[in-house]
Amino acid sequence: MNTKGLTRWGLALFFICAFVIMGFAARAHRADSGHPPMSGKVRFETIHVSSKVPGRIETIAVREGERVRKGDLLAVIDVPEIGARVEAAEGALKAASAKYRMALAGASEYDRKHVRSQYEAARSQYDYAKNSYRRIASMNDGRLIAQQEYERVKSNYLAARANLGAAEARLADIESGVRAEEIEMAEGNMLRAKGALREARSAYEERVVRAPADMRIESATMKPGELAAPGFPLFTGHAADTVHFRFTAPESVVHSFSRGEKYAIRTAFTGMAVDVVLDEILDLPGYAAVTSMYPRKKTGETAYELIFRPADGMEPDAVYHNMLIFMENAPQAGGAR
Repeated sequence: MNTKGLTRWGLALFFICAFVIMGFAARAHRADSGHPPMSGKVRFETIHVSSKVPGRIETIAVREGERVRKGDLLAVIDVPEIGARVEAAEGALKAASAKYRMALAGASEYDRKHVRSQYEAARSQYDYAKNSYRRIASMNDGRLIAQQEYERVKSNYLAARANLGAAEARLADIESGVRAEEIEMAEGNMLRAKGALREARSAYEERVVRAPADMRIESATMKPGELAAPGFPLFTGHAADTVHFRFTAPESVVHSFSRGEKYAIRTAFTGMAVDVVLDEILDLPGYAAVTSMYPRKKTGETAYELIFRPADGMEPDAVYHNMLIFMENAPQAGGAR
């Protein structure tokens, strides 16, 4: 074959290759000009379970990944000091309750007899001292006794009169009953003891850590024998009934979505279809919180987070936290689908 023929074949082959490359490029351009599915993530509300009392972990009753119901036992903390506080509070309440009952009942029969006998003795001593004083006083007027003897008898008389007054006051007090102020004071002491006991028992119950809601345990941070501090998370989990789906959309697209409207999504790898309803549109505080970025936002656009809830009931194990999801034919700028 001559050189001219080779040249013609070479040019033909070049143009064929060029047309093929241009066809593939145009096809790729048409594919790129479409809108790929909007991507998002499955989310559950995170629950951190902490202890209110410090102590050593005695028992861990659950494993990571286990699903628990509200009220199920998670852990037990050994706090011997709280047991001592409960016993002390129970003793204080018994003493305060007894004093309150005594205040309501008033003095016992023994106390009444004892006070009456003291009054009778004081009365007898007063009468004797009074008669002695009268006799010695008449003798003192006639200067028949020494002044010192007169002063001694007079002092005994005044002391006996004072003792009689005190005995009369005690007798009147015990016969009139307990004062209302004393009853109120006894009742206040009893109520304070009840509050202390309730506080101690509440702290004792806090040593048993239970699930605050239906949840899946994601992580257990403590092991038996370790020291747990108040407020430190012992368990982290995801609430079973809080599944939602989060997408991120730029400012130019977010107006194409409507709250309360139903949309269709699917999981990326299982292909499970789920009908969802747009629940809320939130302004994202920072780029680190972005869930997905289709369509890509332009310079100066604000990113928003779209929160969808399942339109119907959904099994908790149907999806897992942070799974990838897609929304086919997601609304675009201007309301186009």
